[in-house]
Amino acid sequence: MSDIHRHEEPNCMFTTDQFRPTSPSYFHLIPTCLDLFMEHIYPIMPLVHMPTLRASINRPLEMFEKNLLYSLCALTSTHMSGKNTLAPGPPSWEAAGRFFLDECISVRQCYDFVEDKSLSAVISSYFIHTAFFELNQNRKSWYYLREALTLGQDLMLHNENSYVGLAPAEALCRRRTFWILYVTERSYAILRHKPLTLSKTPEFPTTLHDYELPEIHDGFMRLVNSYHLLDSSFVDSWNESSGAPASTLTYTTLQRQLNRPPLSDVSITDIQKADILITQQWLRLIVWQSSMRQGLLSSTAEDESMTFRYPLKIAHSLLNVISSLPTTSIEVHGMGIFEKIFEIGNTMLDVMQACGTSLPNETYGVAQDPFEVFVKTLSQTPNSQRQYANLLLAKAAEKPQFQRLTQTLTPPLSLSGNPMLPTHPPVDFMGLGQTTGNNLMPPAQQQWRGSIVGEIGEDGTYKVADDAAEERQAVWADNAIWIPETVASVSDDDGMVGMDEGVWIGKAK
Repeated sequence: MSDIHRHEEPNCMFTTDQFRPTSPSYFHLIPTCLDLFMEHIYPIMPLVHMPTLRASINRPLEMFEKNLLYSLCALTSTHMSGKNTLAPGPPSWEAAGRFFLDECISVRQCYDFVEDKSLSAVISSYFIHTAFFELNQNRKSWYYLREALTLGQDLMLHNENSYVGLAPAEALCRRRTFWILYVTERSYAILRHKPLTLSKTPEFPTTLHDYELPEIHDGFMRLVNSYHLLDSSFVDSWNESSGAPASTLTYTTLQRQLNRPPLSDVSITDIQKADILITQQWLRLIVWQSSMRQGLLSSTAEDESMTFRYPLKIAHSLLNVISSLPTTSIEVHGMGIFEKIFEIGNTMLDVMQACGTSLPNETYGVAQDPFEVFVKTLSQTPNSQRQYANLLLAKAAEKPQFQRLTQTLTPPLSLSGNPMLPTHPPVDFMGLGQTTGNNLMPPAQQQWRGSIVGEIGEDGTYKVADDAAEERQAVWADNAIWIPETVASVSDDDGMVGMDEGVWIGKAK
């Protein structure tokens, strides 16, 4: 969810500055969107009662029903944009997504939406949040997530007493909606340094709709439990709103809980596996980063998760996950899952620079190069290629010790389309663009900040220093710790970690 490719957002409530000036109608896609949602998105967002929703399109709709239906179509369309799907659809799924988003926003102006105290209002705001996120309109995405959280709190979704007397299907949808908001808020709190608002929680959902297979529930709860490990005290410490440092035992315990074996004990879909397993690796990275901020890492720690090189193991674990899944099960999740892969790959490069460039494949039992697999995975859609794959390639290409990693990528990726990178002729990679050669043309030299801590600002932008060494040194003086290359670290009173030789990559908080 890093706003690495950030652009000027429209100065209006709609997706463009002018409300659908020349857009054709996409209402005929509603049945298709319902089918695609059920197949690709429902396994990770089982929030609505599908039979009720399908039946509603066969009669005149109330305004609150249109609000939910259009938001679902907007979410589905933006998720389908650039995906490798064989389903029939419009020439541009993004255009369809913008159409349904604008229709949904327009419908909300036609009735008193603020007084809509239905669950569908909460779900529609969440779907709009996710659709705007896919369109890289991050301010709007955050606004609608906050709206969904507020509406959910007003419905008392966090209070167990509010579920008394409800029909089983309604109660199940409400519980799942609360927990998807819980998961999403924690993701934002970690990646965007946002405050938490959901503290009190209801019981977990334990039932199924009569049309669902058991894996829907099992996969949903596995994802919820992964985030539930990171309680509010951890998030507060991450966001530096709590002065109490965590202990080494706290972090090693979290790492053991997150480093669970593959999902062989439960029957879930590949789409759910992709979400759960990739998120699990990303959360391991977050806990490691927090350990580093606390100055608890050491080159000789007994527990591997407390060493500086641990992200290399995480990267190889992610490689195994990606290699075990069909590409479609990953790409259907959209930009959120690509960002998690990027964060792990980006940190892997930082640690390789600090601790040595060798990738100990034999140590982790794999033969593939994680960097190559990450870049290929991040190139599955035009948006993910532009925002993540190109940036990862550019970072590796500008470092002489990493250029060998880019030589295996044939043909290479285009660095065009990203205002942060120099423009080169477009090249073909996994069916995107045109081929121009066999080697990556290295971009002009840029100043990179350490990506482990402090790379994403409060405004969500990826920070790249424009000036020369003076500015970079000033930045790193406040946002760096020292990683020793050959000896154990020592912490002094001010939290700095260092020895005679090493590399600055982050800051101990």
